Amino acid sequence: MKKNASAYIGLIIVFFLWGSLYVVSSVVLKYMPTFAVMFCRFVIAFAALSVIVRAGSRKWNSDGTDDQGRKTKIDRRGWRYVIIMGAVGYAIGVGVQLMGTKYAGSSMASLINSLNPVAISLMAVPVLHEKLTGSKIAGILLAVFGVYLILGTGGTINLPGILMSLASVLLWSFVSVITRQGLATYNPLVITRDAIGVAAVCEFALAVIEHAVTHSAIHINGGVIAGLLYLGVFCTGISYILWNQGLAVLPASSCSALYPVQPLTSTVMGVIFFHETVGLSFTAGAAFIIIGVLLCLVGGSLFRRMKPESRVRTSG
Repeated sequence: MKKNASAYIGLIIVFFLWGSLYVVSSVVLKYMPTFAVMFCRFVIAFAALSVIVRAGSRKWNSDGTDDQGRKTKIDRRGWRYVIIMGAVGYAIGVGVQLMGTKYAGSSMASLINSLNPVAISLMAVPVLHEKLTGSKIAGILLAVFGVYLILGTGGTINLPGILMSLASVLLWSFVSVITRQGLATYNPLVITRDAIGVAAVCEFALAVIEHAVTHSAIHINGGVIAGLLYLGVFCTGISYILWNQGLAVLPASSCSALYPVQPLTSTVMGVIFFHETVGLSFTAGAAFIIIGVLLCLVGGSLFRRMKPESRVRTSG
């Protein structure tokens, strides 16, 4: 029970960090091309995680396992998960997501990204044999509707940007489901660090290609460096560890149920830092998100507790 509570707290932190990512990325992308930002982000994250892994390795067993019996060294079978996570999920999936944000706009990209709970929950059924309860389905739909109320559908429709955002949802959902299988065997810290290392190599190649095609200039200043450090250490390194640790403990559908916290965070930060205005739709949307998330987290146990009471009353 304590593990589950810690996992949920970690996931709330994850989606807060990912919500802030939209705000920080929108600033950094004004000074650097997309894949150059991604490369710096993953290199910084890899360096930070290497330090964390080295510190955590002091508690590991002499037979190469952690305190839960998971492998702390990636073998041939494990590299399959590392490459899928690093190349498909982190490098391509997150890169396409950032491109979608650049062209479709942060609001539209956030709205489409809110479909992740639906995609992950549906993919988890055939792959992980997880069950979709009625409370989770209702909670996800309420939360996604809340996101819709907050973000709306205003603005110019950019079809390439929307398609990129949809592609990133499918890629990330697929990788999240596959990752949960690997986390049953391999330590989350190690597999996350190695996957981010793979992503950094891929992003370097993509950044070189991007520069050759677009000849985009890179302008570095103090604000850009601070933004890259925040994106690398917090939005990538720490958040990916917490996300994978959550996947190791909780069903994928439960982890994804908290996704709507992300656009809620990005909207609040937009108000604080960019002085954006919010109205009644934001308040209503926030209420739907909170109710939806609570329904996903405690709806099942709440209904189970109500059933015995209803039987007693009926028999009386």
